[in-house]
Amino acid sequence: MGLYFVLLFVSPPVPAEIPGLGIIDHLWVLDHYRLLGVTLLLPVALVLLQRSSTSRIGSSPVDWWVLGYLSLMSMLAFRPGNITSGLRTVLTLWVDIFLPYYVASRSIRNEEGFRQAMTGFVIASMILSLVAIFEMLRNWKLYSAVLGALGVNEWMFGGYLMRSGFLRPNATVGNSIVLGYVLVVALGFFLYLKEFLSTSLSRFLGLALLTGGIVASLSRGPWIGCLLLVATHISIGPKALKRLSILMLSALIAFSVMSLIPSGQRLIDMLPIIGTSDQGNVEYRANLIASALPVIERHLLLGSFDFLSAPELQVMMQGEKIIDVVNSYVGAALYSGIIGLTLFAGIFISALHQLRKHSRDSNRASPKAEIMGRALFSTVLATMFIIYTVSSIIAIPVVYWPLVGMCVAFSGMIRDQARRFHEPVRRNGAIEAPSNSWL
Repeated sequence: MGLYFVLLFVSPPVPAEIPGLGIIDHLWVLDHYRLLGVTLLLPVALVLLQRSSTSRIGSSPVDWWVLGYLSLMSMLAFRPGNITSGLRTVLTLWVDIFLPYYVASRSIRNEEGFRQAMTGFVIASMILSLVAIFEMLRNWKLYSAVLGALGVNEWMFGGYLMRSGFLRPNATVGNSIVLGYVLVVALGFFLYLKEFLSTSLSRFLGLALLTGGIVASLSRGPWIGCLLLVATHISIGPKALKRLSILMLSALIAFSVMSLIPSGQRLIDMLPIIGTSDQGNVEYRANLIASALPVIERHLLLGSFDFLSAPELQVMMQGEKIIDVVNSYVGAALYSGIIGLTLFAGIFISALHQLRKHSRDSNRASPKAEIMGRALFSTVLATMFIIYTVSSIIAIPVVYWPLVGMCVAFSGMIRDQARRFHEPVRRNGAIEAPSNSWL
């Protein structure tokens, strides 16, 4: 998983069709993420399936939510009536969703595995942060030329989108909100990894770099998600009241400093609620929910594959002639109905429940394991908020499926440690009390 995460953001996810034969237009569509899944995760998944020590599918409640969601989406893939398109969609679903979830949940067995996986993700994200800060300050999208060199449309991920005079960077993920989300997840992982850094300066620089990238994304959803992540991580940890007070005081000081400089005032103007910049985006999201509700009501249980043609949603057409469903939950309800929305949301809620269920045991296991559990819980909660403000596009689902798998792996690791702790040790035919050490 560490290698997978390191390679995940090295290139924009440019799609390429595998040509078909005869009446079949194309066999499949590959992009950078899917290629990594086939070449790295698929062989690992096959090995894990053959090992007797691998937890069986269904051993975690989250497994059933994921399998239920996958099964429903696989059946709905044939709803338009095109068999070949349906088969391609089913293959895509299981490669894009099941492979990263299964490998993350079964291949990570101990704290060393978590450190390797999280370190890979954080290293890649720190490079993204540097690129994001450069693009915002220089008003220059570095990877547009890369797309041109690959022989595809340089503007396939959009043009130069500005906010309050600043460029909203894309880096290699194709969208500024997606970029902000990726960096928020990396910050959540770093809250655990910083415990292994020997100096306070290293911790400060790491936090500053990731936070700078999140700010440079100029995306309000990830901004609020970042605050939610940090506040949650602190509030469920020790000395919560004192640390929350320090966080609020730091935020007030930062706000006061920004209000004294011109560039800081422009950033304040972009803040949600108190800012006035791009309020049309906020209104669009509110109008989207109001327009989608009658469409969801008409196809309540299983949704509709052509929901975008509904007259209530046609009024949401933007200047680019697209209807942007900037809410993953609304998108799930429109396409797969209440059943699909319940299964989709149930995956994250079940993962949170498993983390909280094993939180006491993780505290007894080791202080670092307890911090890891808090970091994962806070990151999933922040993810659930951020995808409320954006559809599951580009790298967003690519990140949250292995994230959910890591929550399952964490619960399994703590459960196994608890079982070994309570089992008696048999030596020379005599039964001895279990060791008090969890290390």
